[in-house]
Order: sequence, then C-alpha cells, then structure tokens
Amino acid sequence: MQHSWIAILAGLPLIVGAGVPPERPIPQAQHSGVPAGVVEVNFLTRILQDGGSRDRAPRRRAPSRQQGRGAIPQPPALADVPLPIPKPGGEVGKTTEAPQPAERPADKSVVPEAQPPVAQNRPSENPQSPPPSPPVVEQPGTATEPAHEAEVPTPLPKPGTAAADAQTADKPNQVATPGTDAAKPEGTTEDGKQPDEQKAEAPPPPPPPPLVKEEPEELKACLAELSSLGAKFEPTDPIDEGNGCGIESPIDVAAVLPGVEVGATMRCKTAVSLAHWLKDTVQPALDIAMPGRRITGLVPGSTYACRLRNSASTGKISEHARGNAFDVAAFKLDNGEKLEMKPRAEDSTMEGAFQRTATAGACLHFTTVLSPGSDAAHQNHLHLDVLERKDGYRYCR
Repeated sequence: MQHSWIAILAGLPLIVGAGVPPERPIPQAQHSGVPAGVVEVNFLTRILQDGGSRDRAPRRRAPSRQQGRGAIPQPPALADVPLPIPKPGGEVGKTTEAPQPAERPADKSVVPEAQPPVAQNRPSENPQSPPPSPPVVEQPGTATEPAHEAEVPTPLPKPGTAAADAQTADKPNQVATPGTDAAKPEGTTEDGKQPDEQKAEAPPPPPPPPLVKEEPEELKACLAELSSLGAKFEPTDPIDEGNGCGIESPIDVAAVLPGVEVGATMRCKTAVSLAHWLKDTVQPALDIAMPGRRITGLVPGSTYACRLRNSASTGKISEHARGNAFDVAAFKLDNGEKLEMKPRAEDSTMEGAFQRTATAGACLHFTTVLSPGSDAAHQNHLHLDVLERKDGYRYCR
C-alpha cells in the first residue's frame, strides 16, 4: 500500500501539468527536533525542481568550424623562420652579412610585414656591375688560410719544336723520357746492358758429346753375335761430321736376319738389338696374328742422320746422329703386303693387337721405345734406340 502511494505521488506532476508545488517555508532553527543550522528539504520537491530546471536549462552550442577556419592563424616567431642567404655581389670573396631578425613584437596578434627579398646584381639586370673575377678555390677545413686563385697547369711544348729545345737547354740535368735515345747511355743495348756484360752473362753452348767409343773386345763379340744370327753386314769407314755426329765403327747392314732386309748404317749394338727383337718377339706375334705369314723386311723411317732430337733447332743431339736409333715405318710380309705403323690404341683388329704386342716387346731389347701416337713427332713410325742410361733405366711409351 505504501508503494502504491509513492507511485501516485511520482506521477502527480504529469497529472497536474508538471506544476511546481509552492515552496514550503524553511523551518527555523528553534523547531523542535531539528538542530540549529540544518535545513529540512523535501525529497519529492527537490526531484521536481531538478527535473524542471534540467528541461529549461539552455544548451551551450559548440563553436562552429566555420569560425575556426575563418580565424586568422598566429604567425610563427621570426626567430624560427630561416632567412635566405644573399648571393655574393660585386667583389668576390666578401660575404654579405645576413640581416639580424627584428625584435619580436610584444603583441603576438600583430603579424609582421613580409621582408622584401634582397636585391641581387646579375649581369643582365645591372650592366654597370664589374665583370666576374676568376674562380677562387677555398681551402676546405681551414678557416685561417686565405683563398687563392685556381692553378692551371701549363702544357709542355711538343718535342722537336724550338720551345722544347729551349726548355731542354735550360734544364741540362733533366732526366730524359724513357723510350728515347737520350735515356740510354752510349754503347748500351735495348735492355740497358753493356755489350760486354751481355756477352759475359750468356752461358756458352755446351760442347757436343764425343763419339761413342767402341771397346775392341766388346765390338769383336758384337760382330760375332750378329754373324751367328745370320745377318748380312759389312764394316765401313768411321763417320765424324762434327758437333757430336758420327759413328766410330759403323756397319752397313743389308739384312739383319736371314731373309729380313734392312739396308741401313748403324752401330753393331743397334743391329744386334734389332735382330733379337724381330726373331724373339715380332715373328712369334705375327705367327699368332696371321698364321703362315713371315716378315721379309723393314721399311725404315729414319736411320743415321746428323740432327737434333725431333729435328728441332735447339736441344740435345738425336740418337740417330750417333748410330744408336732406327725408325720402323712398316713391316714387309712375304705376300707383298705391308703393315704400316700408325696409332692403334683403339684398334680392335688382329693387326692392332699385333702392333701393340710388337711395340711392347721392343722394350725388352731397346732402352727407348716411342710407339706411333706417343707424341706429335711420332705419329707414323716406331722409334727404337739403345741410349745407355744410369742403372739401366728404360723409357717406353
């Protein structure tokens, strides 16, 4: 019941037109039960007064943006505005002092007037200004050193002219340019050495090796062995062509074995090695590769010849020049065919197998064997020689 009355009283202002009830008189301090200095307030009355005052309270309007845009902005302080540096004027090297900023006005609302730009003298606008001076080089990093004019190098006079001759006469001790005749002392070569010094530095060419000396007993035994093998040969006169070329006891071999013609001049030791190679290695290999065929001769490539190795212009003397070497260009067969010597490392035929076998077996009889294709100088022949090396070393390729 009590709650119902409170609801009725709360809706009473709407019923009576939101009228404000008359203010109740403030009780005096001497009212019984209320202490002095305390004001008694009706809660319902205060709510009604506050609600009416809120409805009637005028609203404050926010400042319009239009007014903010139209307002004149405050200018920045003159001390913060950079001033342009004036361009140097008539005299070069002088720097015009920048004007000091004016004192800041006391009233910030007053906008200072814009300073007019500093007038600059240009040749086209001010014809009375003096012509520009030569360029000035300022020393970087030094404030005490004065500026000086740029140094322009003076071109040297062309050699062979009168000006160049005069300049050379003024400087007699000047070093001449490399590559000219004046840079070289008299009597010197292109490398700057005296002729006598150049001759002294060049080592003399080594003397040619002497002819191979034949021991009488060894030569007698060699000739006897060659005769027992059935070779046909005749001793001939000694050969001495100088520069190490020659054979002290040469023999002309017509057939190194019975029925195997050669027709070459060589030392006895070379002929004996050739005979054993053909008898013990070549003919047995041919019997397997081509049964019934026999070797009737050799086609020589190179025999005795006074030259250097590989016919070069410089280098060591060849073993052909000493009667120690024999080159086989082909084998002659009894049916008239010839087995030519050529590179056969990849030849899978019986001829290839025969040549590789004969070449490998030659290293048992000769100290040097160079098969076809071993180098550029040996492409179409087999080189064999009996050069004596230390400890019986053999070179077979």
